[in-house]
Amino acid sequence: MREVDPSGRPIADRAAQRPHEDRAQLATSLVEAAVGALLILSVVAGFLWVPAGQAGTSVETTLDRTAADALAVLDSEPPVGEGRSRLAAACRSQRAFAVEADALAERLGAVLPESVFGRIETPHGTVGAPKPNGVPTGRATLPTGRCAVTLRVWYV
Repeated sequence: MREVDPSGRPIADRAAQRPHEDRAQLATSLVEAAVGALLILSVVAGFLWVPAGQAGTSVETTLDRTAADALAVLDSEPPVGEGRSRLAAACRSQRAFAVEADALAERLGAVLPESVFGRIETPHGTVGAPKPNGVPTGRATLPTGRCAVTLRVWYV
């Protein structure tokens, strides 16, 4: 049996005939508050999910960049002996490498940041501490004409 109102019309039919102004509406202030909360949450999430410092770079990438920068500085310095640069002179021969080795070791320590250690490798010899096992390393190689100089760097 259907419910009827005092006028005798079924209640379901009366709801369908209700004017549009009588229908329930969502409050505008509630919509504004929800949009504002979503905006604030998206800004906070952006700060939380983006790593601090250098976003999107790995330790190896940073070390590779450090090695390349240090090689560029060492390549621009005048040699102790003869040659275009300190690295080019070290590539001439074993004797020339022996002349440049102390200056290379000294400048390598000065060029690299405090917590970074490095090792210069040429076909005629190496300068710097041996790399410890199990640490991330960066590497850069610079062709000098007579040989390629490789610098490996790591954090300690």
